[in-house]
This record gives sequence, structure tokens and C-alpha cells, in this order.
Amino acid sequence: MARRFTPVSLAAAVTLAAGLCVTGALFLAVSALEYGKQSEGFQQRANLRVAAIRRGLDDAVEVLTVTNQLFRTMPEVTQEQFSDFARPLLQRHPFMLSFTHQRWMTHDERLAFEARVAAGRPGFTVTEIRAGQIVPAAKRERYLVAELFAPLTTQPGTLGLDVWPLAATPATAERMLHTGKPAATPLVSVMQPVQRDSFVLLMPLYRPGMPTETPRQRRAAWSGETAALVRAPHLVHTILQYGGLLDDPHLLLRVYAGDDAELVYTTGAETDADDRRWFTPPPWLDIHRPEHVAKRFDLLGQTWHVRVDALPRPFLADHAGSLIALVGGLLFSLLAAALVHTLEQRSRRVQWLVDERTADLRRSNAQLNDDVAARKRTERALQESEHRFRRLLALSSDWYWEQDANFCFTQITDGFFDKARVQRKDYIGRTRWQIAPGYLESKVGRDHYALLQARQPFANLEHEITGNDGITRWFQSTGEPVYDAQGEFRGYRGTGSDITERKMTEQRIRHIAHHDALTGLPNRILLQDRLAQAVAWANRGGRRMWVLLIDLDRFKFVNDTLGHKAGDQLLRTIAGRLRAAVRESDTVARLSGDEFVVILCEHADSALVDEVVERIMGALAQPMTLEGKEFCVTCSIGVAAYAADGTPADHLIEHADIAMYAAKKLGRNRWQFYHDAMNEQTEERLRIEGALRSALERNEFVLHYQPQVDLASGRIVGMEALLRWQHPELGMVPPQRFIGLAEETGLIVPIGAWVLRTACAQAKAWNDMWELCGLAPLRVAVNLSARQFAQPDLVASIAAVLDDTGLPAACLDLELTESLFVDDVAQALDLLHQLKALGVALSIDDFGTGYSSFSSLRTFPIDVLKIDRSFVADIASDADEAAIVVSIIALAHNLKLRVIAEGVESTAQLEFLRAHGCDEMQGYHFSRPVPAEEFGKMIRSGRSLAAELRREPAPEPEPIPLPA
Repeated sequence: MARRFTPVSLAAAVTLAAGLCVTGALFLAVSALEYGKQSEGFQQRANLRVAAIRRGLDDAVEVLTVTNQLFRTMPEVTQEQFSDFARPLLQRHPFMLSFTHQRWMTHDERLAFEARVAAGRPGFTVTEIRAGQIVPAAKRERYLVAELFAPLTTQPGTLGLDVWPLAATPATAERMLHTGKPAATPLVSVMQPVQRDSFVLLMPLYRPGMPTETPRQRRAAWSGETAALVRAPHLVHTILQYGGLLDDPHLLLRVYAGDDAELVYTTGAETDADDRRWFTPPPWLDIHRPEHVAKRFDLLGQTWHVRVDALPRPFLADHAGSLIALVGGLLFSLLAAALVHTLEQRSRRVQWLVDERTADLRRSNAQLNDDVAARKRTERALQESEHRFRRLLALSSDWYWEQDANFCFTQITDGFFDKARVQRKDYIGRTRWQIAPGYLESKVGRDHYALLQARQPFANLEHEITGNDGITRWFQSTGEPVYDAQGEFRGYRGTGSDITERKMTEQRIRHIAHHDALTGLPNRILLQDRLAQAVAWANRGGRRMWVLLIDLDRFKFVNDTLGHKAGDQLLRTIAGRLRAAVRESDTVARLSGDEFVVILCEHADSALVDEVVERIMGALAQPMTLEGKEFCVTCSIGVAAYAADGTPADHLIEHADIAMYAAKKLGRNRWQFYHDAMNEQTEERLRIEGALRSALERNEFVLHYQPQVDLASGRIVGMEALLRWQHPELGMVPPQRFIGLAEETGLIVPIGAWVLRTACAQAKAWNDMWELCGLAPLRVAVNLSARQFAQPDLVASIAAVLDDTGLPAACLDLELTESLFVDDVAQALDLLHQLKALGVALSIDDFGTGYSSFSSLRTFPIDVLKIDRSFVADIASDADEAAIVVSIIALAHNLKLRVIAEGVESTAQLEFLRAHGCDEMQGYHFSRPVPAEEFGKMIRSGRSLAAELRREPAPEPEPIPLPA
């Protein structure tokens, strides 16, 4: 029995309570004195730091005043003088990043300033910050330009920067002129990563001799300003460092700037101080709450907040006296209470021991009664379990049998003879091996006989019996040896059951697991087993073996037109023809869908020759009737040869598959042998596909632009956007290596959307520049792939791109290949009219190489025909090619279409096209496709075709005056 809990006596509780009350009063009194001293010291240290920061900010203004005085005393200050003057100030005050002299300029003064600085800095121009980029400043009436800057090496691009468009400049300047005093900007970011932790101090400069008493007079006299860029964290740190105020680990100093109170400086985190505390008092003991001092003051129009918080200190450092009083009082109270409690416990101990022994006796009697009851329950459960076992044994057995010491059957119940359809006389008095001659020749029979000789029980012995009706059935027997009272062996007895239905089910399951349900051919699992057997046969006999992978060419067409029922009938017919076209020893299996595999083994009397594959192709190509219609279905076959040299054959089917795809690429209804080069092509394809899927996310695509030149004027009137892939490892990947793959995988859709948006945005930027010169805008041509053309939201997505980029629809030319119109002319016509409704131009690319008819050209809303480069290449030397080109030009002009010739690479080709009225050209003769930067330089330089090559003499075009 467990020892009972003895409550504390009343006298001991009173003694303890009185001691605790006295101890608590003493602790609170001493602790109050300690906290008062700690708070007074914190207030003094906090106010010292706040005053230092305020004085330091005023000193920063004084430094700017010194710089401003330079320009008041010296009207003409050079950059060298300014740098010499600012250098010692920057060294003395490292928190100041730079000094700037900013001057108001008119446009004429800007041009004079650019010319003066360009003498030493070629290409210099006044700049501005637009969309986060430093670009040439737009033309305006006035500019506030950084005329002088020190130091020049810290901020490239700052000299000559027009700061007036910056968001903070106008408001700060207005406050400065209204008060007549220096002003500070809100926090700005000048470092990377972007962090708003700096501000600019501005002090005005006025024209000499002009009054500055009122805000209106100051605005009229304002000629510029001096500015100092100050990094706030560095400023505060320097102030505290010079004052020796950084060495207090028990203060948390935070400085905020601006109306949004952004944190610009902190001495550390409160958690750092917590980690240094080796003793943290509980909440009831640490009655002190953290103190703080918060001050607010203005600096040149910007509000600064300084907050100083007291960090937790080691408790023992400030509270040793109160802690000693607390611990001593607690120990004294506990000892006194323990003494009183011990005296009372002695009188209770004897009674407690008597009660404990009595309880032990009661538990022992109860445990004995429980053991007797549990034994009775166990006996009843065993009896019920034995009864259930006997009943289940009787229900699960179909019959009962017995054998004598010689293993001859002496008794078999009638159920066996009814199920097996045999006579009793054929079994009674005979052994199993006498009933079924040859039983002992099998492994199962020998193992069973060994168990009988060893007098061991056996279970689940399976054997088959052919009844008098000629049907074979399966049975299962279980038996055990029988001994008499003296231990002598008397024979065996056991039960048996009919398992014929189960065996038939297992056979059906095995067949279903290894054969195709539709065609009855071996499936992939059985195919692997047959392939392993064929390889073993080839290795043993030193003969060849072929694996054929057969893919039907028009199976999808049958499924789509006649339905899956006709497709199933087609597959069954093909399976039958394949079995008939090969030998019994060869294997025909269905791999998946419309793919079949044939394993051909070479025999001593028949060598493997190419005619075998031709015979298979001929058998499959025979016409067949499906749903009352006659069809001819061809196939593409890939062949992988296995030489009997012991090499692994794991990849035979894979190699045959690669060869089959090679046959399809050659035009289908063909067959190809596999060779190593095909595998290299497949690996290259997988490598390109893997890299292509992430190229768009990693910004590896770029656009090059090829000019389209008007043959009459010689000027650039448009450009074609061409996709290029700059891979970090493969380099510049040619389009022919990845465009087709992108079409197959569907990646061309997001890539095409990126090309369209990027090209339109670039064209908009160029046209804005082109418009300043009073010239017609340029057109940009973008190719549409078949996958893009099939997208249901094509028209909406193009409209969205035009709306987002601001490019006029008339400046976008969508190039379409002729193959897009072949499958569904009505649907293509409707989509073309929707695109035309947007206002874009439509052109047929590579005209003459596809399937377009003259009626299509008349019906489709096409604007441009592009003559394929294959026709242009030989027009100067081949009369037939020249006649085709002349016919295309005449046809297009009769249909009111523009004609653009691609691939113009020589003067002879150019002259021929001009002579026969071609409208535009593009090709290497004028320019290769070039990056956007180089194309921009080309149009800014006003490049055009030479005047002597024009059809009619014309003066040489003057360079186009474009803004810098």
C-alpha cells in the first residue's frame, strides 16, 4: 500500500505564512530602493545620447552651410576647385557621401553645358532617371542639373543628372524657398540592396543683388542650390562614436526619420541582451517594467524620433541585497515550519503503519479471488475454442480418408467419388502411386513419399485426377500419421477438397496477367520473358535475333472517324495478320495502343533477311473493311538487331522505338535499322528539351531583328523579330535545333507569347523615337506557329499585348505559314477575319513552298506575300526560278498585296527584284538579324540602300536627326 499523504499541520502553516509575509515586506522595501537608483542612471544615460544626436544633426547642417558659402563668395567654381574644396570635408565627415552644386538651366544653357563637358567627356549629355534607369533627359524648358559633383568616382552618371523630375525634389525645394532656410528630403535609397536610409540636405543659392525677403522674391532670385547626400545610419553611428556613447550594452537605441518613422539606426537587438542573462527572475520577482525615453525634433522640415530603451540587466548585478533578504527569509520560514511539522508527525506514524498492514491483507484476498475467477473463464474459453475448431474442420472438408501402414486407402467418404467421377474399387486397397502410374517420377510425388516414410504430417497436397468422363479435376489433401496406444504406426488419415474452380481461376488470372485483353497477344510482362528466352537462345546457338517495333500510321484517323469500336476491330485484324506473317516460334506482342513488337529468331535452316520485314509490311498494308468502308493502314517499323555475342539486351525495345521514330520522320510506311547515331540524336533531343523548359524562366531567350527595306525609297520600313536562344553552356543555339521541338512539346505557346510581347514593346520604343523625326512608324513582323494559331484565346491575347504595350495595331505584321490553312479552311478563315478586325497586317510566309491555292489567296484577308528564299537564291542564273518569282509578284499585285522577298544576298538579286516591281526585301545583302541595340543604332544612323542601286535616280538621303 502506498504511503498516505500527510497534510501540513495548522501550526506549521501559520508559522510558514508569518515568515513569508515578513520576508515579502522586507524584499519589496529593499527592491524599491534598488530600482529607483537604476531608473535615475538610465534617464541620465538616455538623455545624454539624445542630446548628442541632435547636436550631430545640427553639425551636418553647418557643413552644408560652409559648402554653400563657397558659391556665394566665388560665382565661378570649376569642378577641380569644387573637388579640392569638398575632399577634406568628406574625409572629416565620412557620413556625407557626396556634395553637389545644382543649377537651373534653360534648354539653350543645357546645350552649352553639354558641349562644354563633352570636350573632356565625349558623348556627355544631361540625363534623368526614368523607370529606374538613367536615360537622356527629355526636352523641357528648364532643368535642375547637377553641374558640379564630388567625389566624381562614387556615383557614375550623377554629373549632369536632372534632379527636378525626382519625386522628392519639387516638394523639398518648395519648402526651402518658402522658409528661406535649408531643407532635407525624405529618406531615399542609394545603396544595394535597395534600402531607404539616406537623405539629401539642400541649401538655396540666389542671384547676386536680387531681394530675398519674401517667398515670391526668393523664388524669383533662386539660381540653384548646394546639396549634401548624408547616409543616416553612418551619421548617427559617427555621432555616438565621437561622443564615446557606443559602449553601453544595456541600452537599446533606435533612431527613426521622416513622417513614416522609418528605422535608420539601432544599436542592436534586445534578444542579444537576454542571451547574456544567466539568471532570469520569474514575473512575480521581476516587478520592474522596461523603461524608455523618446524624443522628437525637426531637422530642416523632417521629423526625427529617438527612442532609448533599457535592456534587461543581470538580475544579481542590481538586486543582490533584495535577493539576499528574500532567500534568507524563505529559508528561515521553511525551517521553522518544518520543525513544527516534524513534531506532529511522530504521533501519527504508529497509526499509519497499522492502517497500511490492514490494507495489504485486503488486497491479497481480493487478488486471490480474481485469480480463481480468471482460471474458470480460461477453461470455458478453451472448451468453446475446441468446439468451434471441430465444427470448422467438419464444414471445410469435402470428404474424409484413411490409409493403412502400407499407405493403401482403406476408407474414403462418398463425397470424393461424386466429385472426381471415379469408381470406389479403383481406389480402395491401392496407394496413390498405384492409382496414378508415374506419380513417383515427379518431384511432387517424390517429396510426398519422403514425408510418408518419415511419418510426417502433410498439408495442401495438390494433385490432378482424370475422371471417367474424361475431364481433369484438381484436388487438395491434408493428412497426419496415426499411432496406437503402444506408439506403433498404423497409417494416415486426413481430409480432402475439390480445388478445380480455384485452379481454373488461377490459370485465367495468369493468362490475363500476361496477355492483352483485346488481341490475345502477349503483353509487356510476357514480352520481357519471351525476350529473355530469345536472347538466351541466340547466345546458345550463336545466331542473330531481331526486335521489331511496329507503329500503325493511320490508327488515330480510324479512331477519330469511325470510333473506338472500329479501332478495336482494326487492332484485332492487325494482330491476326502479324501472327500469320511470322513463324510459330516467333513472338508477336502488343506493347501499347497501336504499337506491336515482333521478336524474330534466326534458325539453322532459315536466316534472317530484309525480306521478312518487307513481308510483314506487305501483310499489314492489305485493304480491310471497317464499318462497311475499305481502309488501307500502313505502318512504320524500327528494327534493333541483337548479335549473339553475349552483350546485354535490356535496351533492344528502346532502340527499336528510336529506329521507328526515325522511319516516321522519313515519311512513314518505311522501316529503319537502329544505329548508334540515332541514340545520340535522341539524347541530344532530351538534353535540348530539358533545357528548353526552363529557358524562358531564366531569361535565356533574346530577339534579333532583320530590317525590311522599301526598294523604292531605300529606307528601312520594318523589321522581322527572330528568336535566338543564348544557352549558358551550349552558347547560341540555332533556331532549327529547338523550334521544332518546342512545337512538338507545346512550349512554343508561352515562348511565342513572350516573343510577341517583347517585339511589340521594342517596336513601340523605336516608333516613339522615330515619331520625333516626323517619319512614318516602323512595322514589326512576328511569326505565329501552328500551336499558337490553334489557341482559343489567340485574338484576345494579341489584343491584350497591343493594349499593354501601346503599339498601334497597324504596326504589327503577323506572319503565317501556308500549312495553317490546310486542315480546316472555314475555321482558319473565321480566325483570320477576327485578327484582321484588330487592325493588324497578315502575311503568308515562305509562299510557294506549301499548299496554298489561288482561291485561298482570294478568300483570305491577306496583306503581304513573302517569297521564300529558295526561289530568290537562283533568280539571277535560273530562268525557271526567275519566272516563278515574276509570276508571284504579278499575282500578288493583281490581288492588291505587298510582296517581300526573303534571303536577298547579292546585288544581282536586288536589281532583278527591283526591275520586276517587288515592294520590299530583307536579307544579308542589307543586314543580318542583329540584336536590339545594334538595330537601334542602325535606324538612328539613317542607314539605307545606296542611291546608285535604285530603280530611278534619287538624291542620297540625309542622316535622320534623332535625339541623342
